[in-house]
Amino acid sequence: MRATAKRIRVRGRTLFTISRPVLTGLYGVLLLLPGGFAAFGMTVMRHVPTRLGIALRYVLLRRLARRCGECVAIFEGVYLLGLAGAEFGDNVSVHPMSYIDATGGLHVESDVSIAHAATIMTTDHDHTRSHEMIRDAPIIAAPVTIGRNVWIGAGVRIVAGVSIGEHAVVGAGAVVTNDVPRDTLVVGVPARAVKTLASP
Repeated sequence: MRATAKRIRVRGRTLFTISRPVLTGLYGVLLLLPGGFAAFGMTVMRHVPTRLGIALRYVLLRRLARRCGECVAIFEGVYLLGLAGAEFGDNVSVHPMSYIDATGGLHVESDVSIAHAATIMTTDHDHTRSHEMIRDAPIIAAPVTIGRNVWIGAGVRIVAGVSIGEHAVVGAGAVVTNDVPRDTLVVGVPARAVKTLASP
């Protein structure tokens, strides 16, 4: 009886290490081009599937962000705005259909996973002053910080000015309107602490 070959899936981090020379070369080429070219490229590459799309978006993100670590995976269908105000550590993943506005400042530490359809806002409208048209209220900006080893669940909404502590978990569908302490699981609308997590 013939043994069937088993296909072994190679982890993204391993592929990143293997392809680092190529990614570095592409990044070097991008540095020779105007920043507007990279911004346009990010828009064009937004829906490119597979690992090729992830690799191309990584190179573009590295060119556009204030800081971009190694092995940052931006999956297809992710909308990224205001990248000049964004900082990403190593081993960060942002999954499909997420919306991230870094205009007001975004700091994401290493080993962070942002599940699909998450929203992170660093701007808001100032509704404290009266306006004839409420939609014309001035924009205010406040940075968001996400600590190391954090998991943001599917469909989470994080509003401007929030800080999420290291080794925290934000449960699916939560709306984070206040800071999340480290080693804490939060769930709900608005998000509230339900459990303290054992430190790694």
